Amino acid sequence: MRNFLILCAVLAGLVTWTTIAGSKPNAKVTLTFIWHAGDRANLFQKIARQYTTETGVEIKAVLPPMTNEWYERIAGEFARKGAGFDLCIFDSQNMSEFASQGHVVRLNDWLKQSRKISAADFAPSVLKRYAEYPENSGNIYALPINQDCMGLVYRRDLFDDPKEKSAFKAKYGYELAVPETYDQLRDIAEFFTRPDRKLFGIGLYGSEDYDACTSAYLNLFWSFDAELWNPKTNKAQGYINSPEAKKALDFFKGLFVYAPPGFQNAYVPELNEAVKAGQVAMAIQWYYFFNELLADIASPARLGFASLPGEKDTDGKFHRFVMVGGQGVSISQYSAHKDEAWKFLEWFMSQPQQWKWVEGGGMTGVSAILKDPKFLEAAPPNKSFPVSMSMTKDYWHLPAYPQLLKSFQHYVHQAITGQLSADQALDACAAEQERILRASPNQKAMKTQ
Repeated sequence: MRNFLILCAVLAGLVTWTTIAGSKPNAKVTLTFIWHAGDRANLFQKIARQYTTETGVEIKAVLPPMTNEWYERIAGEFARKGAGFDLCIFDSQNMSEFASQGHVVRLNDWLKQSRKISAADFAPSVLKRYAEYPENSGNIYALPINQDCMGLVYRRDLFDDPKEKSAFKAKYGYELAVPETYDQLRDIAEFFTRPDRKLFGIGLYGSEDYDACTSAYLNLFWSFDAELWNPKTNKAQGYINSPEAKKALDFFKGLFVYAPPGFQNAYVPELNEAVKAGQVAMAIQWYYFFNELLADIASPARLGFASLPGEKDTDGKFHRFVMVGGQGVSISQYSAHKDEAWKFLEWFMSQPQQWKWVEGGGMTGVSAILKDPKFLEAAPPNKSFPVSMSMTKDYWHLPAYPQLLKSFQHYVHQAITGQLSADQALDACAAEQERILRASPNQKAMKTQ
C-alpha cells in the first residue's frame, strides 16, 4: 500500500509539472474570411501569411465571385447562425442589415483597450461609411479595409494626341481634356466612337446583376441633383422619380450609344477587358480595379485616371457626386475565435501592414497614411483618389437595402435596355419602393452623405 501511494504521488507530481511547465500548445487556430474573389482578396491573403509565420494562426479564404452570390453567401451563413467564417468583408450598405440583426460584433471595447490601434486612426467620415450603425451612435462594427469609389480611366494616348485634340476642338469648340461635366463626357464619347476601327467612346456598367447598373447611374443621378428618398419622411415618391432623376436616366441611357455592342448587360469582366484591349477611350469604373488594369496591360503609361465629372442644374449650380464603394471587415458573432480574429485585425490595421496594403494596390482607411505624400506617389490612381472620396454618396443605409436595391436595379436596367422609358421605369420604381419602405416603418435611416 505504501509503495502504491508513493507511485500515485509521483504520477500526480508529473501530471502537475507537465501541466505547468511543459503543457502542450493550444490547438491550432484557423481564421476564415469571406470576401469576393479578386486582387484585393489575393493581396489580403499574401500579407496574412506573415501573420501565420509570426503566430501560427492560419488564414483561409472563402471567395465567391463579385456578384449576388457574395452577399447571399454571407447573408445565408448569418441566417443559419453558422460559423463558416470568422471575418466577413461586405459592402458598406449591408452594415445596417447585418448590424441591426446582431450578426456582427461591436468593436468599441476592443478599440478602447487596444494599445496597437484605435478608432482615432480613421477619419470620422471613413468610420461612418464603413463601420458605424446607427448613424451618430458611435457603435463600430467594422474596420475600413477597402475604401473605394467610382472614377474615370481614360486613354492618355488618345487624349494627348495633337491630331485628336485639333480635330476635337474644331468640332466642339473647346479643348479635349478630362471632362469636367457630363455634357463634355458625352461629347468626348461621341467623338471617339469609331465602330469601323473597333473603337468606342465609353465603357460603363449596364448589367442587372448585383449593383452594377445603378452604381454607374448614381454618379449622374446625384450630380443631376436627384435623391433616392427622404430619410426623414421615409418617402421615395417624388425623389427617386423626380424630374432630375429622369433626366439623369435618359442621359445615362444615351451614353450606351457610344459603348461597345452589348454593354447594356456589361459588368466587371466586359468592362475591364474593353479597357485592357484599348477598345474604349474612357470608362467609368471602380478605383478598386485601376491598379489591376495597370498590371495587366503592356503599356501602363497609356492609361490616365481622374475623378468623375459633375453637372450644372437649371439654376447654374454645379453638383458633383461620386458613388462610394468599398468595404469594412467585421467579426462574425458566430465565430468560435473572436479574440483571435481581433488580434489579427489589430495586426493587419497597424501602419506597417497598411503600408504593405497600399504598396500592393490596396486603398487604406488609415488617416496618417492617406495624408502622407508617399501615398499619392504609390500608384497613379492614388493622386485623384482622395478628391474622389471627398465627393462620395451611398445607397440607402437601411436594413431593407437588399429589397430596395433589387427593385432599383430592375427598373434602371429596363430603361437601359429600352423595355421602359426613363419616366415609366422610375415611376414604377418609386411606387415599389414606397411599398418596401412602408413595410419597414421602424428602420433607422442613415444619411447618404
